Amino acid sequence: MILDDNNKVVVQVYPSRKFGIVIGSNDGLIGILQDNGEYIDVPQERLRIVSVEVEKDEKDKSHIK
Repeated sequence: MILDDNNKVVVQVYPSRKFGIVIGSNDGLIGILQDNGEYIDVPQERLRIVSVEVEKDEKDKSHIK
């Protein structure tokens, strides 16, 4: 899974069916900050992407006044 710093990726972990936000990855393991505040590492195969939100940089807003 390739992560972009400007994206907020919400995932569901199987089989536990817990939800969380991807905060990092390394060697096929994905770091998830769960909705309950706990951190877990899970294999990429156990994830389902629920949504991807693109956050805009402050640079992009500089032309808006």
